[in-house]
Amino acid sequence: MPEQSVQYLKGVGPRRAEMFSKMGVNTLRDLASFFPRGYEDRRSCGKIITLQNSEKAIICGKVEVSEALKAGPSLSIFKAAINDGTGIAYALFFRKSSRYQKHDAFAGLKKDFEKGKYIFVSGAAEIGHGQKQIRAEEYEPYDPGAMKKPVHFNRVVPVYPLTEGISQKWLRGLISSNIEKFVSEWQESIPETILNREKLLREKNALAQIHFPDSPESAELARKTLAFSEFLLMETALHLVRQKTRRENKAVSYEIKKTLLTPFKEKLGFEFTSAQKKVINEIFSDMRGGLPMNRLLMGDVGSGKTVVALSAMLLAAENGLQSALLAPTEILAEQHFMKFEKLLKGLDVRLALVTGKLSSGRKTKKETHELISAGRADIVIGTHALLEKSVQFKKLSLVVVDEQHRFGVMQRAGLTQKAEKPDVLVMTATPIPRSLALTLYGDLDVSTIDSLPPGRIPVSTLHLSRDKAYSLIKQEVRNGRQAYIVYPLVEESDKIELKAAVKEANELSSSEFKNYRVGLLHGQMSSAEKEKVMSLFCDRKIDILISTTVIEVGIDVANATVMVIEHAERFGLATLHQLRGRIGRGREKSYCVLLANLKTEQARKRIEIMLSTNDGFKVAQEDLRLRGPGEFFGTVQHGLPLFKAGDIIRDTALIESARRHAREILHNDSGLALPENSMLKKGLELAYKGRMSLSKIG
Repeated sequence: MPEQSVQYLKGVGPRRAEMFSKMGVNTLRDLASFFPRGYEDRRSCGKIITLQNSEKAIICGKVEVSEALKAGPSLSIFKAAINDGTGIAYALFFRKSSRYQKHDAFAGLKKDFEKGKYIFVSGAAEIGHGQKQIRAEEYEPYDPGAMKKPVHFNRVVPVYPLTEGISQKWLRGLISSNIEKFVSEWQESIPETILNREKLLREKNALAQIHFPDSPESAELARKTLAFSEFLLMETALHLVRQKTRRENKAVSYEIKKTLLTPFKEKLGFEFTSAQKKVINEIFSDMRGGLPMNRLLMGDVGSGKTVVALSAMLLAAENGLQSALLAPTEILAEQHFMKFEKLLKGLDVRLALVTGKLSSGRKTKKETHELISAGRADIVIGTHALLEKSVQFKKLSLVVVDEQHRFGVMQRAGLTQKAEKPDVLVMTATPIPRSLALTLYGDLDVSTIDSLPPGRIPVSTLHLSRDKAYSLIKQEVRNGRQAYIVYPLVEESDKIELKAAVKEANELSSSEFKNYRVGLLHGQMSSAEKEKVMSLFCDRKIDILISTTVIEVGIDVANATVMVIEHAERFGLATLHQLRGRIGRGREKSYCVLLANLKTEQARKRIEIMLSTNDGFKVAQEDLRLRGPGEFFGTVQHGLPLFKAGDIIRDTALIESARRHAREILHNDSGLALPENSMLKKGLELAYKGRMSLSKIG
């Protein structure tokens, strides 16, 4: 289907094209795949004689008479009598009016409701004073003898997700008038044999049926077909990437020499958990193997992923090779750098830090780049700045990507291209069910740290008043502990009535907490300022740190035992859980206090979930269910397709089936060269457009 702008469709134009853009619809293909969020069954009309007061009704019949009435200085009513043979009901339309208006607000209605015409009307029924009325919401004229089916009535009608300025009726009409064009130009992907085996529709038929189904059952079969197509394309793409990355032997080999690993382990002061040992063995086995490692490491907040990754980096360093750790934010990169410095003190391991504004804090950017290119930096930690051309490695063999969900597949590939077939370890503290992980990270093997280090005391999560929360902070600080107060904004906004970090830090430090040392941390501060504040907090020179979500990941201060989250209802569950993970890292009892407005049902559900469990896997599952996968994973930057018909939570069986078929197809035809796979190949090229290294399949 051509990537023509929707602007040029009849009836759209620049203004409506702009509205469409807010809905993610820019091209004809976008519009064709803008699927309904539900359906309304309008296959039959109610009889006027049986209308009940306040019921949502559909009536159909002949117009007997119509008239426009003045109901007041600023309100006009159009009233039409509809006769269906069992009785008469009056369709009512209301319009704001003014004596200065130049056009007739009811001109279109007068034409459509001429005496003798047949009409469908839907709306709420009102019965009183001997009359039956319908407050009209939608209507459509029809010809009882015509072959052409109505668009908005006498069928199962699609209901679309909308934006302001676009109505259901107008959008439905637009898609109806273009559906034949959409269907004729739709690229099918599912091979015929699979269609038959899975009992699916042809995709062109499914496209027509998902928009204008014959029945609710055919709508679901259409959705299932198009969802299967999306999953088959994704699974095939992921398997192709997997084939490509694992086709050739890697350029380096590792030997466990223990010159760094043993002293590192002895210095730690604690034993690895059995889950950490298992994962380290899996990673070392991959690294010592002949093919490049591509492994995902999942673990809840505080499960000890960092020391596992550092163990892998030390194995590389023992063998005279370099590692790079890619972090999503400067503050997290800086935290990793400081933590590694502490953990590796006394060991012969050279570190470097590369961010947009800062390079290792002690050297210029140029000096740091020279160290890396000369191979004199064993472990390099950085942000997206690591992807810049000016950063060159001499012998990079291991790439670690932290908080994988924040990076696209292409960004991950950008760093791996700085080495010859490197080992890749990606980490996430957003735990998801293993079956889902295999789908979303199909090009990766999956390791899970499913237990916390011993001695960790579960964090108590509370929903308290602000006064009680502040009393708890004071009590903990008096006992020598520290606290966080987290706000959703840096500065106050005129548009949103939320407390902001900067203003609250100023006010609280001179009122409620005037006898305590209060610090401020947010993302708009310079790297040097952020590092200074965090150093003061780590050194216990700040009692209460007021912050935005910049502390969501990576901050590790064992003495902090209280976190108060303002406007907790504004955060997603994954963010709340990540924030909560910043405390409970020592041996003292810790408290996460949620200050939240529980006016909405979703807000109540979020807070209830946080109060009920500390299990990150359960929290993530509920977050997926409440927010949907697109928002949860940030699909666009994640590098995965945004599923239009599929649901990665509801359609797990469909995903498994698609994975099985993709594996079978590529086992028999690794380059998709056979004629029966030509549609799949074309669909893949269209869906991914060169992403994920698929521009040259086969």
